[in-house]
Amino acid sequence: MSGRPWRRATALSIGLVAGLLGTSPDAMAQPAPTDRFVVWADVGYRPASRTFASSRVFPVFSEPGNFQASYAIEGGGIVGAGISFRFWRNLAIGLDVSHYRSVNSAQVTAKLPHPFFFDLPRTTTGLADGLERQEIGAHLRALWMAQVADWLVVSVSGGPSLINARQDLLASVEHIEVGFPFDEVVFVGHTVNGQSQTTFGFNGGVDISTFVLHKLPLLKRYEVMRHIGIGVLFRYVRATADLTIGDDLADVDLGGLQVTTGVRVRF
Repeated sequence: MSGRPWRRATALSIGLVAGLLGTSPDAMAQPAPTDRFVVWADVGYRPASRTFASSRVFPVFSEPGNFQASYAIEGGGIVGAGISFRFWRNLAIGLDVSHYRSVNSAQVTAKLPHPFFFDLPRTTTGLADGLERQEIGAHLRALWMAQVADWLVVSVSGGPSLINARQDLLASVEHIEVGFPFDEVVFVGHTVNGQSQTTFGFNGGVDISTFVLHKLPLLKRYEVMRHIGIGVLFRYVRATADLTIGDDLADVDLGGLQVTTGVRVRF
């Protein structure tokens, strides 16, 4: 795991904190929430799509064959939870965890040597389905929080992220020969090798939390409902992982936009 992404993420986090501390007096004059802690739990969707490619070379009929796989990582479900602590005025620090999972496909193009003639490869294409991507992230956040109304809190945050990514990569392709003179092959299957890496990145987001449940007729008699609300988190996470399959390297983009909603508890 390279230290360069971590240094960039740390510098970004320090810069964010410095920026918050140096915010203009008018912005810092925004009312701060009265509660110190906020605990939250969310579910949502990551609409961002990612693409990357991998390739492999393998021997066939005493010649090198190869295939290239183009992966399309589409949106998927995400769950998350975290806690923040307001330590001075509008400033807080938080730690969150998130889990993303999706099942995707890859377009495969293979070149296979001819069984009788050298330098006369046959080309075949196919689609590999059922490839799983998982990302488990721990996100450290510096937050600026504003009590816009007695029932509405808006926060802006950012900081470094530690992400463990797991991706199913194609290890080999399977094909059948189409009779004499063997100038055609058909893609019929593939094998998968799951690879993982832990890497550093960064995150930034906006959270809008409303605490209006205690105003509902059925709930207003419960004092605890003043501390329970509903929020929406818009967050962007960015990181890169280098996954290997055999001797080949795949540069994989991680993260993307996340939109989640769930419960907020302040105390």
